[in-house]
Amino acid sequence: FFLFGRERIGGVSLNILYYDWNEFTREDAQNAFVSMGHTLTVIQYEWEHIGYDEGFLRALLQKLLQKKPDGSTQIDFAFSFNFFPVISLACEMVKIPYLCLVFDSPYLPLNSIQINNSCNHVYIFDQELIKRLRKQGVKTLHHSPLAVSGQRLKKISNDLKKEPYRYQITFVGTLYDDEFKLYDALQEMNPRTRGFIDGVIRAQMQLYGNDLIGQIDLITDDMIYEMQRLVDFEDTGNFRMDPNQILRDMIRRKVSQIERVEVLQMLTQLCPVSLFTREDQIAPEGVNDFGYAEYRHQMPEIFCLSKINLNITLRTILSGIPLRALDVMAAGGFLVSTYQRELAEAFENGKELVLVHTPKELKECCAYYLTHETEREEIRRRAQEKVTRLYDYRVVFTRMIRESLI
Repeated sequence: FFLFGRERIGGVSLNILYYDWNEFTREDAQNAFVSMGHTLTVIQYEWEHIGYDEGFLRALLQKLLQKKPDGSTQIDFAFSFNFFPVISLACEMVKIPYLCLVFDSPYLPLNSIQINNSCNHVYIFDQELIKRLRKQGVKTLHHSPLAVSGQRLKKISNDLKKEPYRYQITFVGTLYDDEFKLYDALQEMNPRTRGFIDGVIRAQMQLYGNDLIGQIDLITDDMIYEMQRLVDFEDTGNFRMDPNQILRDMIRRKVSQIERVEVLQMLTQLCPVSLFTREDQIAPEGVNDFGYAEYRHQMPEIFCLSKINLNITLRTILSGIPLRALDVMAAGGFLVSTYQRELAEAFENGKELVLVHTPKELKECCAYYLTHETEREEIRRRAQEKVTRLYDYRVVFTRMIRESLI
């Protein structure tokens, strides 16, 4: 009963309940749905508990139970960025489909007890994560890349065509230098175990696109169990906790924290390096800190006006295409990225972007492309054409709707 007839999708407006949680993608996504001819009912609610919130559930049901004059349900499906268990519960109660596109990694609510509700169509951009969750019995997952507002970003880049470069090498992103450095907090870990894991972290930093942290012959389950005894996992009953994966993701986050600092410092040997990050982050020595970059307007201008834009993929993203990579290419920026399997499958290395496998290769490629503007321009142009054609919100949303509702 979650299927729509083809005649109802093709050329006919759908009524969508859109959960707006002040996410940075909301304006582009809402504009895309409206431009596709759909009607949005936007709901905002600041929940107290992501696993279950009675007030949020009531607010959702009030919207979902609204009827048309003929007595049929007014809302055709609910949508959100990221998966919200309470939305799933509400949709399951009233038999209305729930589509969501998950962009955070890691994302604990994917372990919710609501994840297998029959109303769910959960889209994830990382194929390796989908494989892992399916092995755990999750049956509601689909794969989809993330998306951008292609035409809006292309217009920004066209308006800046005659502007000179302002930056040489640029990185826009967090350094993970915050209160969530959980690995550092495990002070009571056996020194031998800590030393071994630190060694795997250093080895992982020398290799992009191949996950060492998940290999149990390197970081054994016994080591993870030792870490688990030092961490208090709160069991609310709303999630199926997987301490093994949570702790391995903690280590992966530590890898990203160290390597982002060291990569930026390494590249200062070539030219000035510009960092745009949250105000609470401390820039590495020698790196120019420009503070926070607003997503919709300032960030694409930065990508356009940088000779080289870096994507240093967060290590918890095992195979997927990070949104930052799409952001850069859609805005007409030249992208150098750490290797990701799905990036390599979707884009031609050396023709549409530059993928590197080690820090040494990263430095060599940056040194080369800093002085080869014609090649940068061709790569940048091809990448922007492909991303605006294949990864626009309207393309991605259309595919999601057809896969899930027809």
